[in-house]
Amino acid sequence: MSIAYRRALAAAALAAGLLTVDDPGALAQEAGASVPVLSPTASSDVDGTNTATRASRRKVGLALGGGSARGFAHIGVLRWFEEHRIPIDYISGTSMGGLIAGAYASGMSPQDIQALMNAVDWDLMFIADSPYKYKTFRRKQDKRTYPSQLELGLKGGITLPGGLNPGQQIALLLDRIALSYADMASFDDLPTPFRCVATDLRNAEAVVLGRGSLAQAMRATMAIPGVFTPVNYENWLLVDGGALNNIPADVTKKMGADTVIAVNVAADAATEAQAGASLVALLGRTIDTMMTTSIRQSLKAADIIVDPDLVGLTSMDWRRSSDLAERGYAAAEALKDKLLPLAVDEATFDAFQAARQARRRNVTTGVPEFLTVTGVDAREEAFIKATLAPVLGIPLDDGAIVDRILTVTGSDRYEYLTYRPIEKDGKVGLEIRARPKPYGPPFLLVSPELTNVSSSSFSVNLGGRVVAYDWVGIGSEVRMDGVVGTRRALGFEVWRPLGKTPIFVAPRAYYQQAPRNGYVEERLVAEYRFTRAGGGLDLGIAAGRHAEVRLGVDIADVKGRIRIGSPLLPEIDGTEKFSSLSFVWDNQTSPVVPSKGHYIKNRLRYYFGAPEQTGGTIPIDSPQEFWQGEVTGSWFTRVRREDRFFVNYGIGSSFGDEPLINDFSLGGPLRLSAFNADELRSSNYILGGIGYLKKVGRLADVLGGNIYLGGWFESGSAHTDWDAMTYRSSVSFSGVMETLLGPVYMGTAFDFDGRFRYYIGIGPLFR
Repeated sequence: MSIAYRRALAAAALAAGLLTVDDPGALAQEAGASVPVLSPTASSDVDGTNTATRASRRKVGLALGGGSARGFAHIGVLRWFEEHRIPIDYISGTSMGGLIAGAYASGMSPQDIQALMNAVDWDLMFIADSPYKYKTFRRKQDKRTYPSQLELGLKGGITLPGGLNPGQQIALLLDRIALSYADMASFDDLPTPFRCVATDLRNAEAVVLGRGSLAQAMRATMAIPGVFTPVNYENWLLVDGGALNNIPADVTKKMGADTVIAVNVAADAATEAQAGASLVALLGRTIDTMMTTSIRQSLKAADIIVDPDLVGLTSMDWRRSSDLAERGYAAAEALKDKLLPLAVDEATFDAFQAARQARRRNVTTGVPEFLTVTGVDAREEAFIKATLAPVLGIPLDDGAIVDRILTVTGSDRYEYLTYRPIEKDGKVGLEIRARPKPYGPPFLLVSPELTNVSSSSFSVNLGGRVVAYDWVGIGSEVRMDGVVGTRRALGFEVWRPLGKTPIFVAPRAYYQQAPRNGYVEERLVAEYRFTRAGGGLDLGIAAGRHAEVRLGVDIADVKGRIRIGSPLLPEIDGTEKFSSLSFVWDNQTSPVVPSKGHYIKNRLRYYFGAPEQTGGTIPIDSPQEFWQGEVTGSWFTRVRREDRFFVNYGIGSSFGDEPLINDFSLGGPLRLSAFNADELRSSNYILGGIGYLKKVGRLADVLGGNIYLGGWFESGSAHTDWDAMTYRSSVSFSGVMETLLGPVYMGTAFDFDGRFRYYIGIGPLFR
């Protein structure tokens, strides 16, 4: 665990009365079959090196400590042991040490483990949500409108999730490691006997896991409280074991090891903390001291302690696994005088490794013929079986299984799904274990929004959406939206499919109140407040998770009142009526800063009623019937793996008419950024832009994503006559951060006529 994680966990343990300065091993209770303790045997000297025959050598056990990404140093230690022919008879671990130990115990070589860690998409591993590209279309709409990671449950009251991250990606990684050991009775049956340590929140004690699901055991030992959801494992509710026994040397000794080697990757963790005299800093150092005492107690059972020098590498360096492994290798090399006496001759080591590999299972050649699903009701079971049906009848394909599982989790109803091969009546099958989110549905999505409308005024809002399922029939959804702040809004939509077809109906009602600036020749002359209250009905087709088509009709009462400005200016009143046809395509990988994909919105409306002018000294004609169409979109691609190149565009037309208020606007970020919001308005517009975002950093993985710096160039025109367009251009330089609250951005923009503007925002950027 990292220093911050260990502080949080230790604080929780203190509150529960878990953490003492006594030997943590005294708290541990064995959760598996007992392992006989083998008595020490004599060693012999061969070719000047202290070696032993297989029959007489001392049994060696490793205890791998927790330390988040620092745990990758264990891979280098394991590699050094194998290169120097030191057999590992027993292995245990806590937290990240438990994952590396479990992977090695399953029969993987250090090189296999390193390759697996290098192949992991660590950006994806730590997202607190299902991957955007796998979401259903409606869940994509939710995330574009409310891009924060704040999701609350409303089942039995407002409830927080059990952690910032449900751990789906980690669960899939662990399932892959444990794939061949689904029916294993004891962890003693692994190629290398294995134990890991977790903390049971129900009984306030450390638990040594030695039987059951290998994947679940590894997940439990690294379930950092508040970050990952706790694991229900047999009768325990388990979280990370690091607070009570971060380096389980005592556990390895009890397994039967004659010589216990402990690897402490948290030895330099204190260098991550910033010294200070504040109360928080003092509390942090106090907890660190208590944790250090606990580790010292654990290490009393170790005969040799390996302390890798990890200065300069932090517990958040998940993408530097190779560098960390090299530090572990170097630490073992530095202790070779103590470690080489445990080496054996080449023939003995080869025989040991051959026996270890002989105990390794391989089920990847099996062909699953059936599925079983646990943890859900009959209807959801049918849905999951239908989604995973394509993986049946073909050789076991881990990639295909993961793809189908992520498709299921794209509905956002589940914390995670796990899988394992099973056998029944002589046939191979797959067991899918689903864990629905215990705190919903209904779910409440919450997202803040901050934008500066001009250089001196801000729009501040807090929006939320309640999403409920099956209230008006199987497969139906109900959405309820609310916004408070500069804007005010209430909305309600019922979405119901017609039978088992992709066709749906969606009636809705809404109330919206929002400010709108009035400009004359790019000079602000008034601020209006517009109110819309109405409803509509759509008939549509849900075309998979990428697209949707809707045909509908709306009617609303519209009022526009002067809030700031001359009373001689006109106001607006009347009824707005229109029919619409829309098509949306979304195959991007993120609603914030995608790595690739296209997002297109097409809309065609026919107005057969529009509000009219009231008051004012100059009458303004407004058509009551007219057509209006608009196409907007953005396209992203990855450049040099970490950077992004994008194109955004838009075009809208009223087809020769000049509506009074149902026009188009330009201004604001990515809409001619050098201009204020709504500064350019007309009945037609065209806009195009290209940009580049360079990744320059990353927030702590559980708190957000990438940090980008970049810029874009835009050019466009808002006009009434297509033959008399006046193009404006804008250049912008900006920073964008992917945070738990959604995108946070700030920047400056200028045009070529001396206009300059800065902007800052929280909320949707690429709309």
